[in-house]
Amino acid sequence: MLETLTTNLEFKHVYLLVVSSLSLLLLLRGLFIIQLAKSKRLKAIKKMDYSEAVTTHEESDEDDDGQLLLNKRRAVQSVETRFEFMRRFYIPLVLFMSIVLLVIPFLPTLPATYLSLLTGLVAGVIGFAAKPVIENAIAGMVLTFSQPIRINDTVIIDDKYGTVEKINLLHTVIKIWNWRRLVVPNNKLLEKEIINLTLGDETEWAYISFHIEPDADINLVKDIAKKSMDSKYRDDSEDPSFWIMEMKTDSILCWVAGWASDPASSWALKSAARKNLITALNENGIKFQMANTNITVSPIDLVKS
Repeated sequence: MLETLTTNLEFKHVYLLVVSSLSLLLLLRGLFIIQLAKSKRLKAIKKMDYSEAVTTHEESDEDDDGQLLLNKRRAVQSVETRFEFMRRFYIPLVLFMSIVLLVIPFLPTLPATYLSLLTGLVAGVIGFAAKPVIENAIAGMVLTFSQPIRINDTVIIDDKYGTVEKINLLHTVIKIWNWRRLVVPNNKLLEKEIINLTLGDETEWAYISFHIEPDADINLVKDIAKKSMDSKYRDDSEDPSFWIMEMKTDSILCWVAGWASDPASSWALKSAARKNLITALNENGIKFQMANTNITVSPIDLVKS
């Protein structure tokens, strides 16, 4: 009997060693295959010619080159998103399977009653605890393959402007404009309305609105507003535009807008335009406000008071 016990112990030790070694080998081999497939896919994308998908009618060679680079960048983002999700899903899957295999030899030594209670308890705990995990994991798969957002996409979620930094198995990380990280569970993300500023054309229409007094020289205001959009952040493909949006007894609502090459440039353009506009209107003695329609005094007078 002692020999049998010794043999069983030796078998379990060997079994644990073999399963641990094979699990580690499987983990490393799988990660290597995923990384190799990702590298091959990225190399293939760099060699691809997207010229057939680019509209060339009445467009310059420079426009075609820009569209080609944009298409390639989006393809790279798509590949990185999918393979990152595969890597994050593969690691816990292998670990879970390894743990299950490691405990199998020890199950027969437990009494049937304890084994049943233990199995029921574990199943209940896992079922209760895994519900949000499973929901988020499934949502992560949906996000990965349907791709409403991708890594490096510029988005607006819950009125927060930022860039998609990571799409993990259970959550997505958004780097918002102040460099803080917004972490959103994947199942919640699927339920939210997302403005993806990167889908389609990345150029963005940047506008600012302001109110002027009714007796202001509107032509002078128009010239000042359009000149305020002169900035290194503006796309020169089209001149700025000016509109009168609303007329009231105590104010006139005006808009001025220009194109920016991307969402980040649009953000910077609006900031620069507001600064230029405030400076120019003050220099010309035009009373204005950026939001309140009740114009009584100029911003300079408000600051002095």
